[in-house]
Amino acid sequence: GAAADANAAMDDPMLAPPGAGVNRAAQQDLERRLAKTEQDLASAQQAIQSAVAAANAPRQEQMPPLAAPDNGDIRVARATQPSPVAPALDSAYQAFNGNDLATAQQQYEAALAQDNTSHDALLGAAMVAARQGQKDKAASYYLRLLELSPNDADATAGLVGLRQGDISQSEARLKAILNNNPDAAPVLFALGNLYAQQGRWSDAQQAYFRAVGAAPDNADYAYNLAIGLDRLNQPRLALGYYQRALVLGQDKAVGFDRNALRKRMHELNTATR
Repeated sequence: GAAADANAAMDDPMLAPPGAGVNRAAQQDLERRLAKTEQDLASAQQAIQSAVAAANAPRQEQMPPLAAPDNGDIRVARATQPSPVAPALDSAYQAFNGNDLATAQQQYEAALAQDNTSHDALLGAAMVAARQGQKDKAASYYLRLLELSPNDADATAGLVGLRQGDISQSEARLKAILNNNPDAAPVLFALGNLYAQQGRWSDAQQAYFRAVGAAPDNADYAYNLAIGLDRLNQPRLALGYYQRALVLGQDKAVGFDRNALRKRMHELNTATR
């Protein structure tokens, strides 16, 4: 739970201190380190693109799993804003980030009772259903969003994440949206997950990198980028993004296992010394 994660973070010397207690100097140092990681990654793009992902890849059992590979994990935090028509959205958002899915579901349904066309409420309800493993229910919410707006990037990415349709159709649909909206972070993330499912790690890493650029505050995007870099044998870059994912996700609901992430960070720290 959150308390256990907080205690573990206090005991783990690799982790950055919680955001609320970071002094200005430490915060500036963190920003400098993140900026350097971005610069290092940008300079490594050419080499990574020509890398053969399967060659010398870490064994599967050494790697933590991708964040939310089954649903695309569109961040409710990015879609949910205070709304005068549906104050329940605020409560739903807080409940979701606190991993209280039952309350989140109740509050999103209350919001939809007030406005059954609310994008935020439909997206949030879909995300809760997906997190609960209710894929058919999640798909129904995404389809409702597409009825309201056929080119809705969030709904399309969500459906693809639920694996509705075959891989080639899913890839084509995501790319079609990106042609018109190249910075649609949820679509880039879903495309990265689609490539990862096929073992296309160079393509996945590039999609995740674009997703992080479009939504730099998203912990799951940073985490999956770290996985992609890890798969491509870029341990130092991977380590930087694992750290970033932990910092960004310390007070939010995330789609990855923090303990598995810390274990992998420890392995990479040991290997790169």
